[in-house]
Amino acid sequence: MTNEEQQILDRQVHDWTTELKRLAGQIAAAKGTPCALVMILPRDQEGYEEAAPELVTEDAFGVMNYGWPVGFEIETLNRSV
Repeated sequence: MTNEEQQILDRQVHDWTTELKRLAGQIAAAKGTPCALVMILPRDQEGYEEAAPELVTEDAFGVMNYGWPVGFEIETLNRSV
């Protein structure tokens, strides 16, 4: 990928992230309760190249060791097909 292509991609990701933040505010307002809408990116990509988004969510929350957090509704918005 050229430097120019990377700059275009970086700008597009920034624009998409800005739009997601706007939508997150609307979702939180519509739910009528405090909520956190987050994007989870593994710092070490090794082992996650082909991982489903649900696995990234489970790993980030430590579901394997601790189970799902009690008292919270958790939804992965970009679920695998």
